[in-house]
Amino acid sequence: MSDNSTVSEVLQDGKRPWRQKKMKTVELSNSFRRLGQIQKADRIRECGSQLTFAVNCDTGEKQLHDANFCRERLCPMCAWRRSLKIFWAVSRVMDGVQQKHPRLVPLFLTLTLRNCMGDELSSMLDSIFTGWGRMSHNDRFKRLISGWFRALEVTYNPEDDTYHPHIHAIILVDRAYFKGKDYMQTQDWVKLWRRSLRLDYDPVCDIRKVRGRKRKAVAEVAKYAVKDTDYIHKGDPDLTDRIVEVLSASLKGRRLYAFGGVMKDEAKALNVLQADEGHLTHIEEDTVRSDVGTMLVTYRWKFGLGLYVRAK
Repeated sequence: MSDNSTVSEVLQDGKRPWRQKKMKTVELSNSFRRLGQIQKADRIRECGSQLTFAVNCDTGEKQLHDANFCRERLCPMCAWRRSLKIFWAVSRVMDGVQQKHPRLVPLFLTLTLRNCMGDELSSMLDSIFTGWGRMSHNDRFKRLISGWFRALEVTYNPEDDTYHPHIHAIILVDRAYFKGKDYMQTQDWVKLWRRSLRLDYDPVCDIRKVRGRKRKAVAEVAKYAVKDTDYIHKGDPDLTDRIVEVLSASLKGRRLYAFGGVMKDEAKALNVLQADEGHLTHIEEDTVRSDVGTMLVTYRWKFGLGLYVRAK
């Protein structure tokens, strides 16, 4: 691989972590294979094995044109693409709502509950989604919150082998909310969330204004439901398999993202209501301009090399 002409044919990651994510998919595939889920392992192994880019003839900039994604929930490649898609969908929704409802102000809300063991995670996720449903139908919530977007995140704590499910949300309130009698302090959110979850303890909640560029808040809620660094431990396949098995079973078939209120209306109008579904190839920032000359270039993953190499 020391020949410069050969090296130039290798796809470099740059601002897009193609090689990094592809190598993680191989690790995940190996885990599912060890768990006996051979068909799923094969799908994940082939995910993103061929990438075709539209290359700008003037600048050399690459934009994804076609790819073979597996769309498995835990696949690192697909999770990354899905997070980009959700980011742009929620950004567009917020831009549209801001134009139509200029008095609405976004707040960033985080709702948690205590960590749980792996065999408790599925029932805890049932509780957290049921709790959100109760809270979003609460009279005070409906009176104050004009729109919302919520996303689930699950993190793993290796120190005590527990899982931490929690919700990140963007909620929209009228400007008058901050001076009105219904203004909710953090402790008020704690009480509401505790009542909605029917807990016997005060859960940790955090509510704050979206300061600076609002897209930072969008990036926070649009991030991966589960980070691949939480469940792929290259030096410990037994730990990897145990976490993968728990997360795969617990997250299966669940709606991890949802819109409500005016944000749901705008998402419907923009046809991005189910932003985490559908294709993962053409997302907002990967759209190819029609007025720029391009050529299509394909790279294929070489398992023996661990590299994307341009197809001849």
